[in-house]
Amino acid sequence: MTNGEGFEDAVQIARENPGLGIGVHVSLVGERAVAAAGQLRGLADKNGMLPGSYQAFVAAFLSRRFGVAEIRTEIQAQVGRALEAGITPTHLDFHQHLHMLPAIFPIALSAAQSAGIGVIRIPLDRGRASGSAARRIQTFILRRFCRHNAGRLAQAGLNSSGRFHGFTHSGEMNESNLLATLNCLEPEVNEIMMHPGFHDAATAARYPWGYHWQDEYEALISPRVRRYIEEQQIRLANFADAWRA
Repeated sequence: MTNGEGFEDAVQIARENPGLGIGVHVSLVGERAVAAAGQLRGLADKNGMLPGSYQAFVAAFLSRRFGVAEIRTEIQAQVGRALEAGITPTHLDFHQHLHMLPAIFPIALSAAQSAGIGVIRIPLDRGRASGSAARRIQTFILRRFCRHNAGRLAQAGLNSSGRFHGFTHSGEMNESNLLATLNCLEPEVNEIMMHPGFHDAATAARYPWGYHWQDEYEALISPRVRRYIEEQQIRLANFADAWRA
């Protein structure tokens, strides 16, 4: 996330670990814009802050406070910042999957092609939708957009994982759910979305919704998970070599 507070640390980690596959996670909400606020009209406020949520983003876009030109400017600026830092991105995805919106996907596709990025996330999770009625409606709409954009991506000659997992378990990918997900993998490229991290007192005060970060981190380093991966001969890969035979 090139407009996130941890960007410089992430760049340093990437330089120290050249085998990692590093993607650009474009964020059009909740962060500070990379492009100058004067170039973005209503996409950023006078302090350079982007809309606070995807609901606010969509409402402002539909009311024409900003348009596709401003969205394109900010996406290009965020991708460009990664390139300027010496990162060679393996893939492109967006915070809250905003690139699946019909007006934004062509811009994301063009940005990826211009930067030589060959993979864009299509978050089509085929798992059973759960949660509130609003959440199930969101899942239904997202799936419609994903199916449409998957065809456009294929026509452009770019890749996405054949199977995407994690949306229906977002925030709940603990050891048990991760093992259940691994048990559902298909014999193709599978992507599992997770949000691992540390939830100490400082982060808890600022990100109270991040209670699941520690559970997801511990799931990823779980000996049970490692044994299952080895027993099932699941090949772990980043997007630079996921399609290698």
